[in-house]
Amino acid sequence: MRNMPVISVLMPVYNAELYLRQAIDSILSQHFEDFELLIFNDGSKDSSKEIIQSFCDPRIHLIDFENNQGYVTLLNLGLRKARGKYIARMDADDIAHPYRFQKQYEFLEQNKEYILCGTNFKIVDRDQIVKLPSDDEEIKLKLLYINAFCHPSVMFRASTIREKRILYSTAHMPFEDYELWVRISELGKLKNLQEVLLCYRIHDKNISLKQRTKTQQELKRETQIGYIREFFRNMNFEHSEELTLHKLFHKNSGFTRDELKSVGKLVRSIIDKSTVYPVSTRAVHDLLISMYFYRCTTSTHIGLHSFILANQFKLKGISFFQNLKLLIKAVFKYKSVIE
Repeated sequence: MRNMPVISVLMPVYNAELYLRQAIDSILSQHFEDFELLIFNDGSKDSSKEIIQSFCDPRIHLIDFENNQGYVTLLNLGLRKARGKYIARMDADDIAHPYRFQKQYEFLEQNKEYILCGTNFKIVDRDQIVKLPSDDEEIKLKLLYINAFCHPSVMFRASTIREKRILYSTAHMPFEDYELWVRISELGKLKNLQEVLLCYRIHDKNISLKQRTKTQQELKRETQIGYIREFFRNMNFEHSEELTLHKLFHKNSGFTRDELKSVGKLVRSIIDKSTVYPVSTRAVHDLLISMYFYRCTTSTHIGLHSFILANQFKLKGISFFQNLKLLIKAVFKYKSVIE
């Protein structure tokens, strides 16, 4: 048996014949060559298996299933089978930059306190580069309201995964990655390299784009609330206060006047109380104020109240023109209501 690889690459495959060869080629062409590529054929009905078998490279290990198991189940199998010091993710329809592994490996080797490293990415067939939050503080703040990583771009420190017996949650599919980031954010530092090291393909077969069931939506909501609870644990919130903060970060529509007043009151109480967070206090306060201001700008249907409520805080980071724009929109809506 060959020596233990430095990196174990996990690639689930299901009916991916259109893009699979290009994805595998991009891994086998990596400048960093010491890896194993674990490919899980998840009961594909197309020519995916034949494409995988057409490659003659000892670093490829095909684990074939006749029936569909589900990609989260196979990712967990991959976490158990991986022998490398690091574990990298890759999807069967994406393209890795030739120096992706090299740069992620070097970062994790030189920064032992970091346990996860992702990258920026480009969307295939679009002139669009997606820049993700860079360092640990920014990422942990962003996790309060968005997924801060491109899943197929990440590389884990395998020792953390093994010691903590970390697995993906099959119940949380298709946002199992966000749920995982939330859990491991407590274990060490997180990073996104500010280089485009992955070309990401968006199409109608993307799991993350499919309709979520009511149960899945509720599990996602519980995960978001759980992260808020842990992030603000020193505030000793009542559950109703956790729900109010969740509304600030995740509500999909405009706020009523009473909702803005309630959220503003909670933001004020957080700012007035001296406590400790996973990141700097100033960063937390700035985020809360900017998020509250944004909610006011999307709630100008309540008229001038949106402007008045927004300006109860010192608007550091909010420009004069942003505030003026809010005032104009609020006045316009106020006049529309009067008329």
